[in-house]
Amino acid sequence: MMFHTTAIKSVGDSIRKWIINQFVLAIQHLTDAADRRAAIEWLENARDTLSSQATMIEKAKALNASIEYRATAKIVANSVATTVRNYKQSNLPLPVKLAIPATLAAAPFVGGQAAGLAAFGGAIGLPVLLLLFIGAAGVTSIIEGAVKSPETRSQIAAIIAKITEDEFSRRLNAKMKAAMKAEPAAPAFTPVPPEEAELRAFLLAMDPFQFESHVVAFFQNAGLVAWVTRKANDYGVDGFAKHPKGLIATQCKRYAMDNKVGGPAIREFWGSIEASGAFRGYIVTTSSFTTDAISAAALTDKVVLIDGATLVRWHFEPPSFAD
Repeated sequence: MMFHTTAIKSVGDSIRKWIINQFVLAIQHLTDAADRRAAIEWLENARDTLSSQATMIEKAKALNASIEYRATAKIVANSVATTVRNYKQSNLPLPVKLAIPATLAAAPFVGGQAAGLAAFGGAIGLPVLLLLFIGAAGVTSIIEGAVKSPETRSQIAAIIAKITEDEFSRRLNAKMKAAMKAEPAAPAFTPVPPEEAELRAFLLAMDPFQFESHVVAFFQNAGLVAWVTRKANDYGVDGFAKHPKGLIATQCKRYAMDNKVGGPAIREFWGSIEASGAFRGYIVTTSSFTTDAISAAALTDKVVLIDGATLVRWHFEPPSFAD
């Protein structure tokens, strides 16, 4: 029985990865950069829907509406649906091909809601079913795969160029705008161990850029446009996020537990945030902060301190950055 269950899960994972890849390919095939941006924005909204507490039927209706009212979404969704309908012509292993119909037909039963296909009155389309099947985590994988691809890598620069022209960016000084554009890259969330002790060790073992990218991915996963920069800048900022109230700058410190972040680093970062016109700055560390650092941060709402314990908790209780 254990072998049988494991085999079923393996086939399901293979189908899920194949569908995710089809979405990535569909986005890559969009020739216009604006269309690729629109497709990713649609997926970010779809991820929010899938992560919500709504019922399966409510999620399906919302996803269907998001496809129907967005031309780019319809192009991507229909492209993927066509490929899935023709799965027999794909290069998938035969056992996976044979399992596709039954696996997708059972997809709406997740979460114990037993909202089978009939519950949708035939209104649910294949693209919606595919999104329900891969879930929020699958949509995140699509977004990460799309923005990492050579065809869409230039999209990050295009998005940042647009952001620097937005109304909220007018308060930013030239140095911060330059820092925003310094070799930008999409953040990427790295799968981590489930146990706290192993997770802490894993974070410490990451290379610096991977750690920065992982941290900034929390902002992206919260629905904000976010990116990291590979190039050093005047403010020591490692990542950015566009918040409705302004620019969020992030500084990441991958320190050993006994290496606390001190007050001078907080005051320097606070000064940079104030001088640049940014809305807020996050200092994220794997260690902790000295009493002086905590006292310095308490004097302003511009700087938020995230210590190692909070960072670990983020992995189990993702932050919203609503305020």
